[in-house]
Amino acid sequence: MHRQDKMNMKKAIILPIFFTCFLLFQKSVSIAGTDNPTFILDKLGNNIYEGVFTGNGLLGTMTYTKDIQYVRIDIGRTDVYDHRPNLESALFDKARLPLGHFSLAFPDRIKKAYGEIDYIHAEASAFYTVGNENCVIKTISFSQQDIIYIEISKGRRSLPDLVWIPEKAQSPRMHFDHATKQEYYPDNPVGYTLQKGDIQVYIQPLLAGGGYAVAYKKIEGQDKDYYVVTASYAQQGQKFVEEAIQNIQSFKTTSLPRLIEEHRSWWKEYYNRSTLAVPDKSLQQFYELQRYKLACATRYDKPAIDLQGPWTSSTPWPAYWHNLNIQLTYSPTFASNHLDIAHSLIAMIDRNFGNLIQNVPEPYRYNSAAIGRSSSPDMISPVYVQKGLDNEAWDDGRKELGNLTWMLHSYYQYYRYTMDTAVYDRLFPLLKRAINYYIHLLEKDNNGKYHISVRTYSPEYPQGYAYDTNYDLSILKWGLKTLIALDGEREGNDKFRGQWSDILDNLRPYPQDSTGFMIAKDLPYAISHRHYSHLMMIYPFYDMHWDDLDNRELIERSVAHWQSKKSYLQGYSFSGVASMYAMMGKGDQALEALHILLEKYVKPNTLYAETGPVIETPLSAMATIQELVLQHWNGYTRVFPALPNAWRDVSFENFLTDGAFLLSATRKNGQTENIIIESQHSGEIKLKFDMDNPAIKIDGKGKVLEIGIGKVTLYLEKGATANLSI
Repeated sequence: MHRQDKMNMKKAIILPIFFTCFLLFQKSVSIAGTDNPTFILDKLGNNIYEGVFTGNGLLGTMTYTKDIQYVRIDIGRTDVYDHRPNLESALFDKARLPLGHFSLAFPDRIKKAYGEIDYIHAEASAFYTVGNENCVIKTISFSQQDIIYIEISKGRRSLPDLVWIPEKAQSPRMHFDHATKQEYYPDNPVGYTLQKGDIQVYIQPLLAGGGYAVAYKKIEGQDKDYYVVTASYAQQGQKFVEEAIQNIQSFKTTSLPRLIEEHRSWWKEYYNRSTLAVPDKSLQQFYELQRYKLACATRYDKPAIDLQGPWTSSTPWPAYWHNLNIQLTYSPTFASNHLDIAHSLIAMIDRNFGNLIQNVPEPYRYNSAAIGRSSSPDMISPVYVQKGLDNEAWDDGRKELGNLTWMLHSYYQYYRYTMDTAVYDRLFPLLKRAINYYIHLLEKDNNGKYHISVRTYSPEYPQGYAYDTNYDLSILKWGLKTLIALDGEREGNDKFRGQWSDILDNLRPYPQDSTGFMIAKDLPYAISHRHYSHLMMIYPFYDMHWDDLDNRELIERSVAHWQSKKSYLQGYSFSGVASMYAMMGKGDQALEALHILLEKYVKPNTLYAETGPVIETPLSAMATIQELVLQHWNGYTRVFPALPNAWRDVSFENFLTDGAFLLSATRKNGQTENIIIESQHSGEIKLKFDMDNPAIKIDGKGKVLEIGIGKVTLYLEKGATANLSI
């Protein structure tokens, strides 16, 4: 027998034996509250919203049906952006670029196709019936290596090889007639292929330098074919080609069991960070799939999540969006105790500190920073708002003043949920710069009230270019309050503290009329509006909150008026209003809004689209689900604050809250039985709950500072645990 034939036979024996054991084992793990830790897609469609997906925070796959005889397996890499030196063109010269896909041609028509995502083990399977044969295509994006594994069961007949079909290396925005195009947009060079032994490589050079490569090889077995795939990228030089080849060369068939074990161990540890169990099975599985999606899309040391994650498609949005999307995307990472995921956003902000300064007009750069609506990973996105200038011709995205400060709300949560002094040291000066930009633009009116002296833009609202937008006023108030609180943690010695307090005490009230909060001064909410930019003092900042009885009627009136104009409401309008209902303690209304979102707007595989893929909305719904069981605002952490009436049995474990406290709680038959608080940093926690006179036991150093009906204040030193039980 020829030596190569012997090697192929050895591979053919090793892989099927291993995967027989693998399949027998794969159902042995479960998630709390989940009867079946797999997501079944009844029908595989012909787009990314009806496919099954995997990811490792950098590389990802999406498998779906191309047409009646073809399967498509998209390959994505999250950091592949063009990088031409044009500050004004994130959507073209610095756009996210698609890689391409593999195509598999069946010999007959596809009779049936369905998919399964095993999110416990982070693998996806596509099941096809073709003629009298069944075919299964399994994909894994290994957690510890930049390798994608594709396994194709071929039954009794042979199948043709996967064929790599590259996408053109141009901004996907070019495909949309309604999108404004650049007058000058030269094409990137044409890609080409080469072969290195048994490895196929597709190489795409870029005009600006560097490029990306997709490398793969086939391992043929008796009843299954196997492919290993990688993608590499660099902004300069040609090393990305060698890197791709080396990644494939380093893959050894005999290492597959170890890779699977490492992959599963990573995901097991990830899921063990926290658990949630609710009686609504559809919402439970949706929640778990969003956790899966987060870790597919990024990791601690991977690129921050843009609008697509690893799953690219034709889109007019090939960039990062900073006036809602990125904030919503990361919103569920804090309570779920996934600060490892949140870190990718924090790292991107830290890395681009200098560019955030350059985004403001030159006169303000000595002490200010900002970001406009959209950018590439370099976060270059100028804001043009300047005192004495009022140019309505500017692009609306260049007139959004508060985007950076709102993004720093996520940074602040990251600090408060870690209590890491190194995070404080980076956050405080950047937040000062973001608020300084506002301060440059403030003036006092005849009543001694500060107001913003130039027009700014309230995101998404038609004719939203106005004075004193509620978007900016709510963001400014949150920033001022946060600076004062942060300074108070360091003895309150900042020389600008008095100025912050003066502005906060004398800032003009939020514009409102008989219908509730307006868009801006002299601009009522009169046209349907998907964005809740005019209601952010309610959520996410809780400046106008439910504890203040005098606010309640205004809050309800404003929310009802927003929702009454339905024509332009979209998915995140419902996750947003559900979070507002949760703050009010209206669990049934929050649940109703969540189900409208899931049933009307979320796609079959829980992705989401508005013209093109936008990842933030399902993830914001994950945050809302968390808020039904745990909230923190107005100084209190609230346990089970907004449960729907039908939810009699609910529990969560190791949820994280302000002050770096881990909380676990159990509720049975409509009664909270126990709450456990574990301190990861010495400090106070104020707790609200619905238990009557609970017994309080503290293990470690700590004490009860104050107790009342339905609330308690505890001091716990690091490592101490408090148990409240009936």
